[in-house]
Amino acid sequence: MNLDYLITFRNVARLGSFSEVALKMGLSQPAVSFQIRKLEQKFGIRLLDRTQKAIKLTVAGKRLLQFIESIEGDLGRLENDFEKMRQDISGDLWIIASTIPSEYILPGLLAEFKEMHPTVRVKVDTLDSLDAVKGVLEGKYEVGFCGIKPGEQGLESFRVCGDEIVLIVFPDHPFAQRNWISYSELEAEHLIFRSETSGTQQSLEKLAAQSKIKFKKLTPHLIMGSTQAVVSAVEAGAGVAFISKSAIKKSLELGLVRQVAIKGFSLKRDFYCFYPRERIVSRLIKEFIAFIRKETSSGGL
Repeated sequence: MNLDYLITFRNVARLGSFSEVALKMGLSQPAVSFQIRKLEQKFGIRLLDRTQKAIKLTVAGKRLLQFIESIEGDLGRLENDFEKMRQDISGDLWIIASTIPSEYILPGLLAEFKEMHPTVRVKVDTLDSLDAVKGVLEGKYEVGFCGIKPGEQGLESFRVCGDEIVLIVFPDHPFAQRNWISYSELEAEHLIFRSETSGTQQSLEKLAAQSKIKFKKLTPHLIMGSTQAVVSAVEAGAGVAFISKSAIKKSLELGLVRQVAIKGFSLKRDFYCFYPRERIVSRLIKEFIAFIRKETSSGGL
């Protein structure tokens, strides 16, 4: 159904003149007549009584006018709802984050944001970094967090905080009693990796390449699906692993793992918040992004 035709019919019904409607809408009088005729053909019934000098609505025409006016009322309420959504800091906030931001960075930030805006409903899904970027690009999520800077067009991003990838071993491992080891010593170890799509694994390979270290020479003994699974595997003595320092605070405090330095090898990286650059966003999204920027701009995280 052509909505323009319905608007034309409404104006004819209210003004009672094809010529006045044509003047008001910037149409020719034949164009107005054509649109009314198309509506009558569409519904298979006469809508206007043209037998008299004044145009009058038939019973069907009166019913159609009621329908159009009800649509206008619904549209007005919809526009008011949308305006309220744009202005109110309320509603649903859908976030996608890779493991480290999801488990160690966002909880504190979200708790503070919820305290400021208690009516906001927040849902956080956890995926690997590449899948997180894809989720925001495809419009499934409004905001994302991960350990790689999205290079895709259409996404805006900013640094949230820094991180360090460190080597951890179980307490009885020979490396546990040493201050540092050489990178070449890792070649004989049972290494536990994350999947290739994880931000930690991608950052590790990128940083190794920048240090001119042949990371590909290291063969994984196990590949785990989550950061916590990697930590648990090291705690169980299954091997050694590179892991985000943010993820091992409790394990270090409890003595379940040991952190070991690698001579001449520094693995520092950043975490990022990203969101669509040009997609229309609600006031809630704008407020949340502004909040994240403010809370992380000092580098205190």
